Amino acid sequence: MLKPKSALVVALLITYVLFVQAQTGRKRSAANSNEEIGKTIEQLESQLRIAALKPDPGWFDVHLAERYTEVDAQGKVQSRKDVITALRSGDLAYDAMNLSEGEASIYNGDSVLLIQKEQLQGGFHGRNFSGVFRCSRFWVKQNGEWQLAATQRTPITGEAGTEPKP
Repeated sequence: MLKPKSALVVALLITYVLFVQAQTGRKRSAANSNEEIGKTIEQLESQLRIAALKPDPGWFDVHLAERYTEVDAQGKVQSRKDVITALRSGDLAYDAMNLSEGEASIYNGDSVLLIQKEQLQGGFHGRNFSGVFRCSRFWVKQNGEWQLAATQRTPITGEAGTEPKP
């Protein structure tokens, strides 16, 4: 039989071990969750690229948040409706979209800021917008589904052959 002091030490030790295991489990769980989120956003980005090149306005209709906002490389603001309408009419057409140098930051498991390099070729209302851009996309999880809430493109200057064409 344990003495009262020994029983107290054993109880505290057990409590400590259980606490440490619970904390470690949470960290592993969060890491797994972030890894899953990263894979999901990577898949959505791949789908977005394919949908832009086809074009598939239906994909954008499903995956753009109701209050989606896009700021293009000239600083013009486009709404969800503007983007989908332009894709449907053919006024917005992508000939090439190459993504690289992506870095994602995950916040609270329901929002992701993705910053990447985009090499684009295409046109909007008959004007060429080809060039190399730093692109930020903000993904949010709403009603259990990931939605693209915002996009912003900034021309990358100073790299040979990367100046956006007017």
